[in-house]
Amino acid sequence: MTQRQLEHPSRTVLLDNASDVGLLVLRLAVAAVFVAHGWGDVSQEGGVGANVVNYRDAGIPLPEISAPFAAYVQLLGGAVVAFGALTRVISAGLVVVMAGALIFVHRGEGLVMGQDGSGSGFAFIMCAASITLLLTGAGRFSLDRLYAQRRTRTALVT
Repeated sequence: MTQRQLEHPSRTVLLDNASDVGLLVLRLAVAAVFVAHGWGDVSQEGGVGANVVNYRDAGIPLPEISAPFAAYVQLLGGAVVAFGALTRVISAGLVVVMAGALIFVHRGEGLVMGQDGSGSGFAFIMCAASITLLLTGAGRFSLDRLYAQRRTRTALVT
């Protein structure tokens, strides 16, 4: 038996609700930050193409592919994660983007942002948040959950 099974049923429901609300808050915060960064990459002068040069200068492999991938995974993926759709799949892409930022852009930098703007803390926490969503999924308040419930009902009927 798990600890939750030993608890009073109303306490279990309260803990489940709190966990799902926590995942909703995390998902919305992660989505907001990624959408903002993705929008910046897409809407800047020169569009995503301007980032290809930055990626090349940072030593990021395949900049012609990785720059658009990062921009659109953040922008479009962030928007989709806000609704809790395809959360695990998109979170995997976001982990790749943030791991790339940590390895190629912020390697050797401290967690705290310096006066020159350097620091790996932002990329580190966004990577950790993306890993959390990858492992947990979107939670109850999501399109992922609605889709799973619909599939379960359809499977039971047929």
